[in-house]
Amino acid sequence: MLAVAAWTAVMGAGYLNHVLDYPRVVESALMWTATSVWTFKTLGLYRISYALDSRDEWYYVVVGLAAGVVPRLLIFSIVPALSSSRLVLMGSFGLSVLLVGMSRSIVHHRFRIHAGRRKRRIALVASSSELLPIANAMGDGSSVLTLIPVEGTEQAIADVLNGSSLSWYDRLREEGCDEIIFSGMPTVRTALMVERAARDRITIGFAPPGLSLQAYRLNFLATQRQPILLAGRVAACSPVNVFLKRVFDLTVGSIGVLLTWPVMLIAMIAILIESGRPVIFRQTRIGRDGKPFEIFKLRSMARDAEAQCGPVWAVGDPANDSRVTKVGKFIRKTSIDELPQFINVLLGNMSIVGPRPERPTFVERFRAEYARYDERHLVRPGVTGWAHVHMRRSPGMDQIGERLDLDLFYIENYSLLLDIFITFKTAVEVLFQHW
Repeated sequence: MLAVAAWTAVMGAGYLNHVLDYPRVVESALMWTATSVWTFKTLGLYRISYALDSRDEWYYVVVGLAAGVVPRLLIFSIVPALSSSRLVLMGSFGLSVLLVGMSRSIVHHRFRIHAGRRKRRIALVASSSELLPIANAMGDGSSVLTLIPVEGTEQAIADVLNGSSLSWYDRLREEGCDEIIFSGMPTVRTALMVERAARDRITIGFAPPGLSLQAYRLNFLATQRQPILLAGRVAACSPVNVFLKRVFDLTVGSIGVLLTWPVMLIAMIAILIESGRPVIFRQTRIGRDGKPFEIFKLRSMARDAEAQCGPVWAVGDPANDSRVTKVGKFIRKTSIDELPQFINVLLGNMSIVGPRPERPTFVERFRAEYARYDERHLVRPGVTGWAHVHMRRSPGMDQIGERLDLDLFYIENYSLLLDIFITFKTAVEVLFQHW
């Protein structure tokens, strides 16, 4: 698709009598193609789990291709002697967004249909106490799990390994099992099992108990004959990523303040006219490492709205909340009330992208209900986030577990390009949400 886009752009430039240095154009096209493929891989576009729906494919394609085009346009503008053809580059970009986006959306849709028709068949062999927790952790809506308690099956496994009798293994093979996952069975002679399973086109895997609550990348190390799993640092917490994320925050935060201050000023005047001061609302939230900070927002509620009722979990449309003012309904619906959080970003309390910060009262409640909730505080909270762009702005209490899963996915799979993607998607959906 990239080659077709580049070739079409070159033909179009030639038709317009645009003078081209063809060797340099070919060199530029090859470099851009290589950059785009690397960017797609970094963004996770070759992992189906990253794109939660077909629409995400288009956002990813635009960000992935732009990451290769924008730097080259800047270089061509600063140093014209290095320019091949900005016309061809822009034409290639526009055509490739259309071609790659369309083809990936079709493939994504077909993949979902195929996955729904042919579900993976997995047999989980574990102790009775581990079966359901591991099965629930593995369940992704596309797996059919056969649960086999490990008690009393050691001899059956030995029979399978020796080939001396029929067993549950033979039954699984006849039923079309795709994978057999073992947990907590170090005495099994796995080499023979793996070899036999390979002949039967069955994958053998291992699910070490006790690792389901970890957010780390695990690397395998063989020391003599003892296998060891090494826990690496969480992606979002590595020194390089922390530095890149802060640079990104300062850059986007500064641009955000410069671009939106007229909007904030008009909104503050409207708030002042309708309900007086204060126009800026401050509220204590929990940030990185569980430390409290004051978040800044444009006031959308009546003054002292919670004086009688105390902290209230906001759910649904603000139009149905009697505490919200007329101006408040508008600035909430358009997300204008969130703009002062760019100041929080510049102060270092927040990040552009990250888990949304919660109030101390609700944090204590969620800590008690969800074992991994505190892992959200490994990074600065964000103005927007992975969960924010895939769920509604004010989810219900029953959706906190889903939001936590999305936040942890972001922390574990962080990259600078993922931040760019989330920021781009947020900006598009805020600007065009009423179209």
